[in-house]
Amino acid sequence: MDLHAGAGHHVLPRQGPLHGPAQRDRLPGSDPVSAPQRVPRFHYDGTVTAEQRAFYEQYGFVIYRGVFDAEDVEVVRRDARRLERDTLDGKVPAEHRDQVIKPSYDEDGRATLHRLPYFTLHCADTRELIGRRNLDALGPGLLGGPTWRFEDAIDGAVWQMKRGRRSSYSALDWHLDFPHDLPVTPLVNVGIYLDAATVRNGCLVLVPGSHRYPPRRLESEGLALEAEAGDVICHTYNILHHSGPVLDDTSRATLYVYYSAGEKPTAGTAYSHRAGEDFASMITGAEAGTR
Repeated sequence: MDLHAGAGHHVLPRQGPLHGPAQRDRLPGSDPVSAPQRVPRFHYDGTVTAEQRAFYEQYGFVIYRGVFDAEDVEVVRRDARRLERDTLDGKVPAEHRDQVIKPSYDEDGRATLHRLPYFTLHCADTRELIGRRNLDALGPGLLGGPTWRFEDAIDGAVWQMKRGRRSSYSALDWHLDFPHDLPVTPLVNVGIYLDAATVRNGCLVLVPGSHRYPPRRLESEGLALEAEAGDVICHTYNILHHSGPVLDDTSRATLYVYYSAGEKPTAGTAYSHRAGEDFASMITGAEAGTR
């Protein structure tokens, strides 16, 4: 399968940066979701309603409150601690180790990883939890047709953690997850929040409806989407978004699961080196916590 067919790219970018001239056109300021307090929080019962899909298609995102309870969140956190330990101990295959974000180091030289790819491939408990909560219905429900979930290719499901002290990852610049014309699109990014996300610790900021406009012609006016642990935020692959800096000493983690209605690559298809460099170039660290 040619992942680059018709795309005009030589890489398969994930979190690809926006290139080109400064954005020009503003989205209408009277939009009903132009203020955080106006954004609806939906309930997810294992199916996507017509109202939820219509909201997603118009604005490019949808928020589900409390999909996972505290015990569920702890399952994912426990898997993350174990997978990080196995990765640092060299027990994870080299092709499944992150090549994008450098580790951070504490005062004693102990490493902390910020990104764990192929998460559900190595974490059976989390994979079972996703099935139990019927997250796989989000893909077809929001995209309107059959979908497949990233697991054994293009980094699979990805756990990411950002923090504000001695960190190689504290903020992420404006970007699109994928260009419009790659064979794996369209797809939806499903973020499972494992900690509360606030403006102070760099929550997701996006431009509602920007997936319906030429990305190089938008002057971004971001909408901050705060969330609680256990919430799920879904957004389309081509919406303009970023994540601000962590302004305190805390950290927060999110597990990103991707559902695609496009072509499915063969198992082992890699996240390209150049795409990783593009992603890394948008990351901002805090203090001198890297080597």
